[in-house]
Parts: sequence; C-alpha cells; structure tokens
Amino acid sequence: MKYTHLLLAVSVLTSHCESRNGTPNTTTQQTPPAGRQLPGVRFQTDGVASIDSVLEADSGQPLPSFTQMSVCVHLRTLHLTRAMPLLSFKTSEGHETLKLEMNGVSKKLSVSCCRGRLHYTSPTLPLALYTWQPLCLALHLSARTLTLLFHTQVEEASVEVNMAAWEELVMKGGEGARLVMGNILNEQFDLSHTLHAEVADLRIYSFPMDISHMKSFATCGLDEEEASLPSPVLSLAQGNFNVSGPTEEMEVDEDEVCGGHHDDAYMMLFPEKQNFEDAVSWCLKLRGNLALPSTSQENKQLYDSVVRWSGQCVDMWRGLYWLGVSGDLNRNQWLTLTEGKPINYHNLTHDTQEVTDEYRCVLAGGPSLAYQWYHAPCAVAACPVCNFTGYPMLHFRGLCKSSLFDRSLYLHDYYNDQPMYDGEVHSRVVWRGTEWVMDSRLISSLTANMLGSSRHPIGRNTWQVSGDRCPPGKMQLLLTVCRTDEFTCDDGTCIDKRRRCDLATDCPDHSDELECQVAHLPPGYSSGLPPPSPPTSPLPLLFHLDILSVRMFNLKTFTVEIDTLVRLLWKDSRLSFTNLQEDTRRNQVEALDVWTPSLTLTDGTNGLVAPGEADGEDLLVLREMSPHSDDDSHLHEDDLYSGSENSLVYELHKTIKFRCHLDLWNYPFDVQRCTIIFTVKGLTDSFSRLVKDEDALVFSGKRQLLEYNLVKETIDEVVEDNVTKMKVLLKFVNLYKYYTMNAFLPSLMMVAISYATLSFHLDDFQASLC
Repeated sequence: MKYTHLLLAVSVLTSHCESRNGTPNTTTQQTPPAGRQLPGVRFQTDGVASIDSVLEADSGQPLPSFTQMSVCVHLRTLHLTRAMPLLSFKTSEGHETLKLEMNGVSKKLSVSCCRGRLHYTSPTLPLALYTWQPLCLALHLSARTLTLLFHTQVEEASVEVNMAAWEELVMKGGEGARLVMGNILNEQFDLSHTLHAEVADLRIYSFPMDISHMKSFATCGLDEEEASLPSPVLSLAQGNFNVSGPTEEMEVDEDEVCGGHHDDAYMMLFPEKQNFEDAVSWCLKLRGNLALPSTSQENKQLYDSVVRWSGQCVDMWRGLYWLGVSGDLNRNQWLTLTEGKPINYHNLTHDTQEVTDEYRCVLAGGPSLAYQWYHAPCAVAACPVCNFTGYPMLHFRGLCKSSLFDRSLYLHDYYNDQPMYDGEVHSRVVWRGTEWVMDSRLISSLTANMLGSSRHPIGRNTWQVSGDRCPPGKMQLLLTVCRTDEFTCDDGTCIDKRRRCDLATDCPDHSDELECQVAHLPPGYSSGLPPPSPPTSPLPLLFHLDILSVRMFNLKTFTVEIDTLVRLLWKDSRLSFTNLQEDTRRNQVEALDVWTPSLTLTDGTNGLVAPGEADGEDLLVLREMSPHSDDDSHLHEDDLYSGSENSLVYELHKTIKFRCHLDLWNYPFDVQRCTIIFTVKGLTDSFSRLVKDEDALVFSGKRQLLEYNLVKETIDEVVEDNVTKMKVLLKFVNLYKYYTMNAFLPSLMMVAISYATLSFHLDDFQASLC
C-alpha cells in the first residue's frame, strides 16, 4: 500500500541529490529498499523564504470538534529548529484553539489548547534526523487525559482545563476556520519557525485513540483495524488538504516508513581516487567501511547509484570503486574486511577470481564492465564507496561560542557531485566547483570559504569567515567525526585521547604531539605580579621541605651545609591547563613566563644565606580536579582544567650553606641547635602567606655524622612584620663516645704510661738500651 506523502520544505538544502552545476537531481538516496524507491523532489527556495510553505485543510471540508481528538503522522525531519509547528488551528473568529509544536533543540513536544487553558510539554523525545518516526497524540478534554506516542516512547499525562469556559470556545469549524500543518497561522513568516520535514499518512480523528491503536499506526497496521474504528475526519489519503508554497505531493512506500530501514546500510561514494589502503583509511576515518554488496541486487543498486562518477573515478585500470574485500594468499580466498570471513557473494570475472601476490584487492568495473568485479593491484587508484550504519554526524570545532553557524553537520547528500555536509538547523558545507564554502539558508550574508588546496573539509583547515558574530577574518576550524573521549588529528583521524601528548606519535601526521604546552597564559598576564588572592583570605602557598642529607657540620667555621628539596604549592586562577596526567611528572610546565615564588633565606645569626649550589628547578601542575566539560570553541578535544582548582608545584633542588651559633661550653657533651628561615620575597600576608603543607618537613638522609647526630628537626610558622616565615630548627647532639674512644681514652692511657715510668730505675732504661 502507498500513502500520500508531502514534503514541507523551504530550502534548496532539501534536495536529495544535486547535479554537477549545483542544481538538484531526481536521483534518490543510496540503497533504498528494493522496489520501494522514493521519487526525488526538487526545491529551489534559497535564502529566507517569502512564501508560506504549508499544508492546509481544504476549506470546503467540515472541521471537527476537538474536545476529543487524535492526530497521527509519520515524520522524517530534515532540519531541527527551535519551533517546528506540526499542527495549528484557528477558528473563524481568529482564536487559536490548538497548536502542536516540536522544539528541535530541546526535542520536546508542546501542546497548547483552549486559548491557553491547557499547555503540555512532553519529556525529551528521541527525535532524529533523516529517520521515519511515528507520532500519535490523543486528547480527551472531558476526561482531562493526554496520551503521546513518539517512535517507541509512550507518555500518559493528566491535564487540567476549565471545561465550562471552554464550551464557549469549542472548535466547531465553520467558514473561515483554518487548520494548517507546517507553519503558525497569522504570524509573520519565519524560516526558523517552520517544519522542514517529510510527513506521511497524516490522520485526524474525532475520538481519543488508545495506545494499542497508536502502536498499530506506528507499524502501519492500523488499516487492518479500521473496520472497527471511525474513519478519520481529515487525512492525506482522503485528499482533505491543499498545499501552498514550495510543498509538493508525492508517494512513499509503507515499507520505507515502517520497515525500520533507517537501520540499514547507507552508502556514499567519495569522488577522489585513492589506492586501496588509503580508501580503507578514509572510510574508517568517517566511522564506516568499504562497501561490499552481498547480493546481485545490492550490487546492481550500488553500481547504478554511483556510475555517474565514472569520469572522475575510472582510470586506465577501468575500475570505478574499491570493494571491501582482501585476498588471503595462503588460502586463495577473498575475505571480508570487517570480519575476515570468506565472502558469500561475488561477481568476479572468471579469469580474475584467483588471489595472487600481485592482485590482492578487488575493483568494481566502470561503464565498460558494468556490475563486474575483478582483482587488481592494491596500489592502483579508484574511488572509495563507504558503507555506514547511519548518516555520519560531524562536528565543527574552533567556532566562537556566539557563532551563528551550525556546529553539528550530517553527511547525507551531494552538491555539485561532491558530498554535502548539512547542518542540523540552517548552515551547510558544499563544494562550489573551486572551493569548499559554508553558507546558510537563513542568513544570506553568513559565509565561510575554506582556503588551501585540500580536496575535502574534514580535519583542520583555514577558513575565511564573514557575516558571523565571531571576529571576521581567517580562522582555524576542525571538522571531525570523533567523540569527545577521542582526539582529532589534523587530518581528521581519531585516536584515544589518552594518547595525546604522551611523547609517542600516534596520528598519521604526528599532530597529536604538537601544541602540547600544559599551561596557558591569558592576555595581559604578568609574571611580575603574584596570583590574585581569594576574596576572604590571602592566597596560601603550601611549603614543604625535604632535607636529603647533611653534607657538612664544621665546628671551626660554625657552618652547616645541607642538600634540600624545597616544594611550594599554590593556585593561580589566571591560568588554565590542558591534558593533565595523573603522573605529576608528566605535567611539566614549559619555559613560560609564569610567576614563581622567589625564596629568601636567613640563618640563626640573622644573616642572609648566600645562594648555594642548585641542581635544578621544576614547575609542575598537580591534577586535583576533573576536567571541565568539553568546549568546542577550542580547536582540539583537549581536557581543560582551571588554575583555580589545580595547583602549581614549584620544586627547587638546592644545597644550602648557612652559619650556626655553636655553644661549646659543655663540649664534648654539647647539644647544638641550628636554625634557617625561609621567606618568599616581596609578599606580605595581605596578599599571600606561607602555610605548612601536610608533612611539611621530612628528613630522608643519614642522621649520624662524624662528630654529631641529627636527632630532631622541627618547622614552625613565624610572623614578623605581617610576613609569615618558615623557621626550621635542626637539633644536633655531640657523639661524645667518639671523642672518648678516639681522643680522651688514648690520651689518658698515655698519661698513665708516663706516670708508670716514674717507678722504674734509671739503670733499667740503660740496660734496655744495651
């Protein structure tokens, strides 16, 4: 059975295929159901339309009372706008009594009735482009119930309406009453407030349908039950509607509307000759695979839909397009690329069925070899035909947040024999014969021209933009099919985002290791100014000191020398970071002009400590918070972090030599206490202050020295003149056993021996000498 079918349209963007000079063709979408082709429709309404495109009930037909009613329609949306009027009814007195409108942005259906006495907004509905979806709405004002079926989603709601007041305004039709689909009555025509879609089998009943009947309509099975149901009051099949504006009646098979063919394969040829490997990569880049017909009928349909590109794709090998098979030389079999299994169908000529070392790929022949396949070298050039499970959706990155261009585009049609990238609302990217151009069906002055010699707009390219809210001029834009958890290489290839800036090149063009700076400075940033403090307190600088070793403890010069690692942590809200890793060592800030604290050291004598040896310094970023939501105004899908939520870490490896007051009165049983004080130069507690970090002081070296033992170390915050300082105290205890065994005991023994010699006779010494 065939349904009367109308296309409500206002733009040339609705054409299904367009010829080489930019005018629409009457060819259909690729791979329609066998025997169920939808005739093409030509629409030539460029720019802002000046004529209403509506479907209006025949004024000679009686209009029903809508206190109880049902509306059912099959809908195939072509563009999504904020206001997509499905049905609008006004009485002869001009009162708007019913309006059904879909919001393409929020994807919700609103129902207004009874001069504002009833208003209903549905939950979010699974509204999709280019897909047939059933919609049924049943309204029973007396019972105060509303039932909605959209696609496979069912919603039931109770509604409130003042029936006593409504009886005076009940819809009785009459001369002058209007019921329109596709526009809003008595309002100035606005292209952004029109229904740009295909509709089929519109029916209006004067009773509320139950859910079982709605589901039957959704599967095109309601006609079998119509014997037990009242006939529609108005329907397309009965011819109760007139068309006006760029709206054209047509027919579509029910198998296409209700057969679920939106899940079937969608194929598209790309008229650029490539070798087999590049053709495979190109389809994978777009989330597809090289096409491979599985029946003779599919083979014929595919060839017939792309043969018009013979002049651009066929070369000396007479191959029109590549097929998704590869040869297994060991088994002498042709295998599918997607599953690696032997193919079930082929149309290889008799003398080219064998897999050889030289001929391991398969071409579909051009006009002289219509429908035939033959093996060929993989290095020859032919066009790829990519097979998709749905219309590929791409996303523009790099547009400013206030840009008027669509950010989401779909690859589903042709213009000038090149693929067209059609926006969800109004803009599109098309080939104008010499360059790629982005324009708008709403705003004639809004344009962008792609610069350079690239044959396709996918990936990173330079565009000359005019008429947009973004600053005019040249700008870098990225057209990508990648998800937000992936990174888009400059050539459009998608890789895992975790492989971005990991010191290994993963993109074919190596662009994943470019622009890998971690910290980003805003305009006007000054490294001479410290970070701004929070509103209610000074900015904390967390201090940590790791004493690695005591190099020297010199009693003669009263000096101590230690190896240290000083670590300071703070947040700079002026900065932003990208692609922070869990391993802080991988978040190295390059040699940027970033503010870092300058330390001043004083010792226990209140003297400045002279700069000592420094092994080096590092400025890192500590990832503490999750990244912000993806911002497509940034060119790449980099994870973005705020400087107010993630700390900078400054590490200074330094050897410090300082003086110490030594009290040797009890030597060698003395205890020495040496201090060193850390201060950040130029900061007062009015702006920022040093704060002890957790485990602010750590000693990781060897405590026992030659003469002393380091037994204790402490750190305290000391405030002087509105400046917080870190005072580090080192306590040394003399190793008196060392002196006892190595100095006092040997000396005492020498004294004892000397005294013992006094008891010997002098002659004994003489005898010993003899």
